[in-house]
Amino acid sequence: MKEQNPLHKSIMLDEVIDILKPSENEIYVDCTLGAGGHTREILKTSNCNVIGIDRDPSALSLNDDEYKSYASRLSLVEGKFGDIENHIANLGIEKVNAIFLDLGVSSMQLDNAERGFSFRFDAPLDMRMGADGQTAFEIVNKYQEKDLANIIFRYGEERKSRRIAHGIIEGRKIKKIETTFELSDIIKKSVGGKYSKIHPATKTFQGLRIFLNDELKELYRVLIASEKLLHEGGKLIVIAFHSLEDRIVKNFLRYNSTSEKKYKNGELSHPFFYKNRRATKPGDVEIKNNPRARSARLRYAYKTELTSNKSDHNYRKYGGVDV
Repeated sequence: MKEQNPLHKSIMLDEVIDILKPSENEIYVDCTLGAGGHTREILKTSNCNVIGIDRDPSALSLNDDEYKSYASRLSLVEGKFGDIENHIANLGIEKVNAIFLDLGVSSMQLDNAERGFSFRFDAPLDMRMGADGQTAFEIVNKYQEKDLANIIFRYGEERKSRRIAHGIIEGRKIKKIETTFELSDIIKKSVGGKYSKIHPATKTFQGLRIFLNDELKELYRVLIASEKLLHEGGKLIVIAFHSLEDRIVKNFLRYNSTSEKKYKNGELSHPFFYKNRRATKPGDVEIKNNPRARSARLRYAYKTELTSNKSDHNYRKYGGVDV
């Protein structure tokens, strides 16, 4: 098969397949289709079915010719994964065997300069994962200094958020901040000093992107929905790349899962059980071959016959943040 995106490397692909163990006729949901690496491997491994969801319309056509060969077993859905219940219902499906998420911005989006996700390329300030809604340009040029500082601090975990927000306000007094390079330069001047490994704009760009795309609440919504959508024994698999995402996943499983040993001994007190409570990290070889994998953390759990009441869940309890 023709490789449409040779630069893309799926994160922890072997680990995901090993946990998933794709089986004939089962239905798996890839909530973050992206360049399709995980989905293609799942479909090649077994005569199973995959529902691929992505809010980015370009992801759905990225490997169009290749996807056609799986047409009878692959359903592509444009939309937010937080709306997974509606997506599944619209396909006439009630339950699935696994829900998988590879969170954050994809390499496909990062390497597309026009999307404005990266300060490595000079491009319009966009940062939208989808095709609609406000852009980073609007946030940077319209929001008040206090709100900008809160976004950068809470979603970017940037300690110098106030200095950066003030620099943005002063910069836009001269002219509107239109490009990634313009914003990056303002951040560097606001922070001052020299830097080595981590670019001073990294956390600010992260904060703007997560806030703009409402990524943490989308994650919360799909986690809650997984209880209703997974068959008993179904698998929830999540790869997170930074502490905000991983904290929500970790706390969700902490409050809603028990150990496999207790589950097999008849304890039916939680909607999930786990085999390993610790996050799985990429191996040294993968990190060497794909440096972007270094911050990945994989967590997974299995569905029991129980389902919590929605009132039992709380975004803040799981570590979610708001402006």
